[in-house]
Amino acid sequence: MLTLSTERFLKIQREAPPEFQQYIVQVTKYQAAQGCKTWIVGKWLSPREQRWAPPGTHFHQFVVPPIIGFRRDCTYGKLAAMRLPKDVEGLGSCEYTMERGVVHACHAGGVVHCLEGWEHHEVGALEVDRIDVVWEAALKHGLTPA
Repeated sequence: MLTLSTERFLKIQREAPPEFQQYIVQVTKYQAAQGCKTWIVGKWLSPREQRWAPPGTHFHQFVVPPIIGFRRDCTYGKLAAMRLPKDVEGLGSCEYTMERGVVHACHAGGVVHCLEGWEHHEVGALEVDRIDVVWEAALKHGLTPA
């Protein structure tokens, strides 16, 4: 995990099951991950930054907009997304990487936040304890996994 914050790293590492925590390592420079073939990407990576990954790397990404898959010797995961109910009207979105009526999961969370009338802040670090609550609310409002 590329982060300068040891506190953030330890928090995320502790969320993994104990038997897998040893496999989540902290790096502070891209160069330090040259031997790692699995990159979990939470920020946009330039083509230059992607060059540090070895051939055969798979980029699991959860960043909007998605990173450009310019490496032919690597693979790129798709972003989580949800399909809006067919009867939705008046919702403007510009999801240029998604088909019509499909939004990135983070944007679906914003829609659910509005529909539920929640007043807590949704931007920033993910609240792991609220994932199931948001998921159930999304399904209740007719959103479906894409």
